[in-house]
Amino acid sequence: MGNAMLNQVKQLVIKQLWHSYMADLRPVSHMQTVLQQQYNEVLSLDHFAIIDLPGPHTGIVSLIKLFSFLDYEVRGQDYLPEKQNEFFWLAEKSSSTAYAVEALPQVVVADFRREALVPEVRKIIDAYASQSKPLNIEKLLNLWELALAQDRVAALELVNLIMDYLKGRDWPLPSIEEFEIVKNYNELLAWVLVMGRQVNHFAWSIHLSKNFSNLQAFNQFVSEILLIALNEKGGVIKGQLEKGIEQSSTSPITKKVVLIDGTIDLPDRFIEFVWRYSVLPTGERPNLWKDYFTGFVANHADRVVESLYLI
Repeated sequence: MGNAMLNQVKQLVIKQLWHSYMADLRPVSHMQTVLQQQYNEVLSLDHFAIIDLPGPHTGIVSLIKLFSFLDYEVRGQDYLPEKQNEFFWLAEKSSSTAYAVEALPQVVVADFRREALVPEVRKIIDAYASQSKPLNIEKLLNLWELALAQDRVAALELVNLIMDYLKGRDWPLPSIEEFEIVKNYNELLAWVLVMGRQVNHFAWSIHLSKNFSNLQAFNQFVSEILLIALNEKGGVIKGQLEKGIEQSSTSPITKKVVLIDGTIDLPDRFIEFVWRYSVLPTGERPNLWKDYFTGFVANHADRVVESLYLI
């Protein structure tokens, strides 16, 4: 997609997702402010994650289709059996030739294996997922073609259509009893049932930082200078050089969420910090996106995503 208008669409979608994600997420905006003011640093985005319910008009297939209009393609997949959670990661088609600091973030899209859910939980999920509206592929295609022809109005409409689909939940709110049944079986699924397909976390590329020489140093900045708690499940840092990637994330901040018949406590979204190691021979300096390990490791993701769990 070497098309100026469609590149603007991509940039706008990611920018709007980032702004809506951090608008009322105070630890993230605080971190960003301190990094800019004291370190003169704006960190690159590594990836962001969206989880959906499995259903006739929801889930991974729809999300992959949606991001294909932004010239993203599947680069890998994995599964978290404990959470019945299937996930794929997507990158821009042009990312392999992009400089690491200029590449747009990868997208991690996920849902749950419906057939792996127990009948009681599956019944609840089916009831809500079936009320989700289908992605309007025909309209997306039409707007995409018009944007390709440099139609600015169509390009903005395409952004709005994508953002509307990703704003969260388009099924009704569950009852407290339904939420508790799902939560007792799968806490991640219960979070998605209430919060929908909004971005649950973004991740910063700490390996591209000008100020921090390793992930441990950045974690110390977050926990000791900013006094922001980190997720300690599986250790503060998940991963190591041999895996090609290290990851850490903030600890959940609980907020009140109103359901149809009362209020529950639910963790808010979180931010992740990623350190990707070079895949080049020793001594060669990585420059391009593809010079780093670009994948994900399931057992790291398993613990990182538990930043959406109540402590």
